[in-house]
Amino acid sequence: MTIFNRKTLISLLLFTVMIFTVACQTQPVPVPVPGDQQGSMTSPADSERAQTLNIAISRPFADPTSFNIYTPGFDRSRTGLGAMVHEYLFYLNLETGDYIPWLATGYEYNDDFTGITVTLREGVKWSDGEDFNADDIVFTYEMLKNNPGMVWASEANKAVESVEKIDDYTVQFNLTEANPRLHLVREAFPAVPVWSGVTIQPEHIWNSVEDPVAYKNDPPIGTGPYVLENATESAFTYERRDDWWGTEVFGVTPAPRIVNFMHVGPETSVALALSANEIDTPAIGILSPGAFTSVKNRNAEVQAWLADAPYAWYDPCPRALMFQNATPPYDEPLVRQAISSLIDRDQIVALAYEGATATADHIWPAYSGLQPYFDAISDVIANVDYDPARAEALFTEAGFSKDGDGFWTRDGERLEPVLLTNSDSSENMRVTQVLADQLEIGGIAVQLQPLAGSVNNTALLEGNWDLYAPQAFCPGTIYENLELFHSKFFEPLGESAPWYERNSFRYNNPEYDAVVDEMLLALGRNADEAELIGLYTQAMEIWYADLPVTPLTQAPALVPFNYTYWQGWPSADNPWMMPVNWWATMNLLLTGYESPATGEWVPGIQPAGQ
Repeated sequence: MTIFNRKTLISLLLFTVMIFTVACQTQPVPVPVPGDQQGSMTSPADSERAQTLNIAISRPFADPTSFNIYTPGFDRSRTGLGAMVHEYLFYLNLETGDYIPWLATGYEYNDDFTGITVTLREGVKWSDGEDFNADDIVFTYEMLKNNPGMVWASEANKAVESVEKIDDYTVQFNLTEANPRLHLVREAFPAVPVWSGVTIQPEHIWNSVEDPVAYKNDPPIGTGPYVLENATESAFTYERRDDWWGTEVFGVTPAPRIVNFMHVGPETSVALALSANEIDTPAIGILSPGAFTSVKNRNAEVQAWLADAPYAWYDPCPRALMFQNATPPYDEPLVRQAISSLIDRDQIVALAYEGATATADHIWPAYSGLQPYFDAISDVIANVDYDPARAEALFTEAGFSKDGDGFWTRDGERLEPVLLTNSDSSENMRVTQVLADQLEIGGIAVQLQPLAGSVNNTALLEGNWDLYAPQAFCPGTIYENLELFHSKFFEPLGESAPWYERNSFRYNNPEYDAVVDEMLLALGRNADEAELIGLYTQAMEIWYADLPVTPLTQAPALVPFNYTYWQGWPSADNPWMMPVNWWATMNLLLTGYESPATGEWVPGIQPAGQ
């Protein structure tokens, strides 16, 4: 087992500040022009730049030859494929509450919520000119049924028994059980409430593919407003379609002619490129608050969601520390509660996030619309405060005592949890360094194990860890986050869990399940909020007693926008859309959408000065 050799966090932060200060005293580094096979370091001409949207991503692409969104390990976020090439039946705008019809025009559940009929939009074309229709929906779900190794196939198959074609533009989803919330389940339905969703593929392309899991999907055919023009390890370049169906149906055209998802280097390089107007926005997790304020001071055209600190928008996926509930002694609530009591969340916010977020005592985003639910459990919340004395009492009650080196031991065995994290994420590395230091000070001999890519993903889903942090808990709505802990998603250790936050921690409590099931029934009969809050409170009383995971922080999304070439970006003063370039809703930032409430078109970003 590899043990990560940690330096002190203060030294690490000082070193980062020193490097950034030195870098800011130098001239801006040239940014590679995406699409240049020779790796040219020349900047685009102004006229070309004015038609180009440049998005900085966190690291190079491991395999720029695969464009199969269903291949395990494929990066839906950094490649931009899910926003530029692919589209979905519906999109949820968390800022406005709009559930936006896109490839579909509407849906209707049957009386017992065991089926949902969807009406598709006529006039939609794949990028190769073929019609998008019901055959593509039916085919995609049959493909997922026949190929369980595809991403989200397990989730889709558990929720959807079959999909029937009623006519060319009508399909019926037959569900495995009553579920009035299927339209919000991204892993089982072709809609995007958060990040991504089940992605419909063209039957006329995929019906001849022998192995859909290994298929490269080159070139990727989608219904989206862009086509993939070029892909290298440093950039995915998309060019606007002149024949995009939305131009005819909606009468709009996305403003950028070229969109580049590009790796320009580490944080310092991204900061310099943003200052020099060479990129328009970075992905989440690249710029620290210190780096952002330096950029803001150098370039007044660079602005974040909030004008003042903490600057960041709250992503709807709060961060938590997961316990492997199927592995002793982490299967014991007392041990989980004791470990939670050793975590100083304020310190994590201050050191790992530089104050750009807030602590969390639950696993929902701190959105005002959810506040009645949070208020209802104010007396229920427990076990998530920093309290070393309480941790000591809990460990003692669980039969532990400290050895000569000050580490907790039971039956001659020291408590030495493997703390797994994703080394590809700078956020993960910062958080786990602080977390590991705190637990070690508290008497836990943590073994920090950073893994990357598919190795990390496999270990995480199969449960080859004792602790994992920080894990995002999405999508952030009340019922859907409660359901993440339902034992219907339980898989034994060594077998792949359905998804990272969907019970990869292997929690199993029938009493909790029963309350969640009752809430689903209440939602189906349109119960009033008072009844839903009551059920939520019952579930959380069980949840906090068991503490299958422990909340850490809200999720900051410090994603500044550069207004030099493009305007109309969403902000706290103009919250028309989420400020996310790593979600499939990114295409709505470019195209805009028709408001379901008013019927008026909400425009996307536009060239500066217009």
